[in-house]
Amino acid sequence: MIPPVSAPDFLAKHGWGGAEIRPLAGDASFRRYFRVHRGGETAVLMDAPPAHEDLGPFLAIAGHLLDRGFSPPRPLAIDRAQGLLLLEDFGDDRVAPLLLRAPEREREVYDVAIDILARIAAHPAPDDLAPYDDAAMAREVALFTDWYVPAV
Repeated sequence: MIPPVSAPDFLAKHGWGGAEIRPLAGDASFRRYFRVHRGGETAVLMDAPPAHEDLGPFLAIAGHLLDRGFSPPRPLAIDRAQGLLLLEDFGDDRVAPLLLRAPEREREVYDVAIDILARIAAHPAPDDLAPYDDAAMAREVALFTDWYVPAV
């Protein structure tokens, strides 16, 4: 996967000039993700083509969570016109591999996850964010055949 042509200029403008850009796994959307390496530092570059994606909802949720004491990936640089977003990198740790390495931590890990979800649920979503209702859920489920099936 090749990064967007404008990525090097965007990164240079925000202090990441000359950084190495490597692809990351994507999701069921037009967004693409890259890990940016500069010395011992890393960040995540999101490419969200403006013709297909809107950075607004992502940034609104990130701000909403930050304002309430949560820790989403912090935006480091934004270019809405090009659909580029440089984010704090949380690394590659995931729950399943952690539990394979340390199965005795399963209860602890899920207790923390449940606590975080309960705390998030206690804060209503921003008013300008579209509700995640039955219609939105149906659109998301339909992505399975559009994105996953062709990939396998």
